[in-house]
Amino acid sequence: MERININKFRIYGDEPRGYSDKYWVIDDKKKLVKYNGATCPDQDVMEHISYTILTHLGIKCVKVGLGYNSEEEALKQMNLDDPRCCIIDSFLEEPADVTINLLNNTWVKPNINDEQKNISSCFYKVFNIFNNLAGIKEDDFNQMKKDYIRMVFGDCILDNEDRRLKNIESIFNEKTGSYHLAPSFDNGLAFNAFNIGDTEGYCYIGNQEFPVSSLIEYIITHYKNEVADIIENLDTLANTQIEEIIKNYQEEIPQEKLLYIYNYITNVNELVKATLTKTNAKTK
Repeated sequence: MERININKFRIYGDEPRGYSDKYWVIDDKKKLVKYNGATCPDQDVMEHISYTILTHLGIKCVKVGLGYNSEEEALKQMNLDDPRCCIIDSFLEEPADVTINLLNNTWVKPNINDEQKNISSCFYKVFNIFNNLAGIKEDDFNQMKKDYIRMVFGDCILDNEDRRLKNIESIFNEKTGSYHLAPSFDNGLAFNAFNIGDTEGYCYIGNQEFPVSSLIEYIITHYKNEVADIIENLDTLANTQIEEIIKNYQEEIPQEKLLYIYNYITNVNELVKATLTKTNAKTK
């Protein structure tokens, strides 16, 4: 897997958010350089493989490349031993675009004794945050809802444990007055970053975590049309593409993790197919 020497870029500014060492640079466009942390030594590769998989699935995602820093002095100044990093394109595509963070510090977790109803409640809360954006048009609101549903479905396929509200953003164009959801970003914790021995994935709706199996059941039951193409693409990915994709990362991450990714993708594909069969049987 080819890595780019980031020293060719001009440093633009710091990025204070998050736990990783990161800063903005300028090449042909603004990009975020993000280094691996001690607790997540492979997050650069997870960001890149997530981008590759989401692209195959047809889910909007920021473009990610792999990089390294050849300047030892610069690494010492940042107290970093690992020169590896990922390079993430900015998702602001036009000069008039600005980001609006959707973080809600008053989020209250539902306590209904029914997981599917809890998921519904959390989706409703997120959609309500979208709907309360100042001056949002109905078409923009509906597209943001659809894109969020697809993003969450993608998180289930990636076993992404970190899609809290802090990791979704709205983009507002000051010239046109339009809103849209930022593409999937910050996927460094994909594929069970902390324990690849776990068999059940967990993902977030807003600030509430749910088992992947429950989220898939809910989305297929209520939003099957919104993810129909992703389901087809996932079947192709699991059966003909994922083995070739992970081969590209053999020199980057251990074989054990590659095997976990392969098994997770194939297993989640089987889960999706089983859920489709189950929901189709209920509607007959």
